[in-house]
Amino acid sequence: MKPRVPPPQAARPARPDATSGLRAVRTKRWLAAGLCAIALIAYADSLGLGLALDARVIVLGDSRIRDASAQNLGLILTKDYWWPKAVDRLYRPLTTLSFLFNYAILGNGENPAGYHFFNLLLHICNALLLYGLALRLFARAGPAFFAAALWAAHPIGTECVANVAGRADLLATMAVFGGLLLYARIKHGGGRPDWRRLAAFFAIATAGVFSKETAATLLGLMLLWDLAFTEGPWRASLIRRLPAYAAAAAALALLWAARLLVFRSLPWPQKPFVDNPAAWAGFWPARLTALKALGIELWLLVWPLRLSSDRSYNQIPLAGFSDAGAWLALLTIVTISAVVIFRRKKDPALFWAAGFVGITMLPVSNLIFLIGAISGERFLYLPAAGFAVALAALAYRLNWPKLTPIALSVVVALYAGRAMARNLDWDNEIALATADLKVAPHSFRLHEMLARALFLDDRRRNLDRAIAESEKAWTILRDLPPERIFFETPAYLGTYYALKGEAAGAAATPEGRAWYDKAMAMLSLGRDAMLATQKLFDEAQLAHGKPIAGRIGLPDIYMNMAVIHAARGQIPEMFGAYQQARFLDPSDAEVYDSLAQSYAAEGNLERAAVLLIEKTQVDGYKPATIAAIGQLYARIPGGGCTVESQGAEWKLNPECPLMRTDLCSAWADLSHAYMEGRRPEAARFLRDRALGRYGCAAEPFAEAR
Repeated sequence: MKPRVPPPQAARPARPDATSGLRAVRTKRWLAAGLCAIALIAYADSLGLGLALDARVIVLGDSRIRDASAQNLGLILTKDYWWPKAVDRLYRPLTTLSFLFNYAILGNGENPAGYHFFNLLLHICNALLLYGLALRLFARAGPAFFAAALWAAHPIGTECVANVAGRADLLATMAVFGGLLLYARIKHGGGRPDWRRLAAFFAIATAGVFSKETAATLLGLMLLWDLAFTEGPWRASLIRRLPAYAAAAAALALLWAARLLVFRSLPWPQKPFVDNPAAWAGFWPARLTALKALGIELWLLVWPLRLSSDRSYNQIPLAGFSDAGAWLALLTIVTISAVVIFRRKKDPALFWAAGFVGITMLPVSNLIFLIGAISGERFLYLPAAGFAVALAALAYRLNWPKLTPIALSVVVALYAGRAMARNLDWDNEIALATADLKVAPHSFRLHEMLARALFLDDRRRNLDRAIAESEKAWTILRDLPPERIFFETPAYLGTYYALKGEAAGAAATPEGRAWYDKAMAMLSLGRDAMLATQKLFDEAQLAHGKPIAGRIGLPDIYMNMAVIHAARGQIPEMFGAYQQARFLDPSDAEVYDSLAQSYAAEGNLERAAVLLIEKTQVDGYKPATIAAIGQLYARIPGGGCTVESQGAEWKLNPECPLMRTDLCSAWADLSHAYMEGRRPEAARFLRDRALGRYGCAAEPFAEAR
């Protein structure tokens, strides 16, 4: 018997090299740390910025984030994103909760720094999640790192990171990246699906769509992942995939149910023509315009030099069949799609990257759904991840081991430098509009934004500049029919003209009268546009089965018209304008002061006092208002008992016969104003209070029944 000969050493299965494995782990950790540093460098200067645009409205104007109470939590969950003023059908409770976390829990209050820090932290987390996702795509640390680094430094993200209101995009993107990572583990984990992972996946998908609607693309991205990376017959992995798809679909169903409950009692919003002219165009002009806008956005991913926060009317004119830009964009999209589909099996990473860009851009492209904006760089924050993956994949395809990392590092550095410069534009509206008008000079809203910001910053010093910018905005809009005009533009321009006339001597000088004439003409155009917009709004409510309630508009139009009428000595016209302002918004306290002063100047002291009593119902029993009421009644026979002292405070005395009579008159008049303002619930509340508490006569309240 021959002795057994052991097999050759090379034939034995190789043991894993513990040293090389540890080295790989350390490399990935160092690359992750470097990625954090890149994101921090690109956006560190955003930490010192202020609040601009919607961020100012959210942080300074949303009372729900002031205190972490059960009442505020209920309001966040049951009201729309822009409550109490519904301007569109947006429901993003998780985003609002994040602002409450900043304001009330962290104690940031109205200090912007904390909000900017939170945004930057979310962006860094998103970059790390994309790095993890890219590691699964490439199975190599180098291209995965550069894909995430290119995205982390890309200046297209400035509108979401440097702008506090970009929080919704940051949270939705985190859910999409995290959901895809978890889905990949569920799909390739082996064995039956783990219910804990499915529960976590459902929670992530739900958090995403409750942060921003664009997170709904997660469902399509899951399908894309399967198309790109599933090997063999689909039936073999169908059981593993269906529970995850069901979880993502359940998150969408939950959002749909919540939206039904929240929006069922709210009016149907009317999309302004000036924000998205495509929404008002025919089918083909709308889609061709959307293609042209899509081409601009795709170019910004490649060459993010000329950035702008706004491209509203008329920066991107409506396109026709002869528009070369629309056809060039279509040709580019078709060519890229054909190439990546043809090479899907040979190059799944590029197929996935192109599909990622397409799926995440489609809901906001106006190709399927006509949304409220024709274009927006904030829409590119998520799609830019697919572009970064494609760029890294193409760079490593060149197979230049030494040159590729250097070239990509240069691109990352250029991106970071551009992002650092762009961040500073988001400090305030003046800086933002001034920078963006160099890129989008035909956008009426940028001119309007700059005019308004200059005026609010220093109305005396900046009045001429505000007029110049507002006139440019009006030049862009003036040829539109009234129902398509953004009525605030002529309204504000008329206000600036009126202030110019006041400074020039008002109606006492020829120059002042000339400015007043220009102001009245412009205010009248604003009023006509406002009434036309109101008519469209009413038609939209009827078309969607909604009740016609409330009015939309700007009371300042009528208030400024009243001032000019008063200066001209047109007293009946002045009172009529003030009344229209009150009917437009009966809760505007300023109009009651103006009316009271006007009636007092005409010698009708009791009517002036009644109007101030009405003011107490909309603005509270403030000491200054009570004092003004007392001063008026002191000049009226029998009015000495109308106001009484209670300690250090003065209060209305309903036991006084004159006060009781005037209280009934005030509530009847205010009830009428609320009925004219299409707010019957408030009118009925006043009627019931007047009849039940003070026994007022029912006849003046007949219309509030």
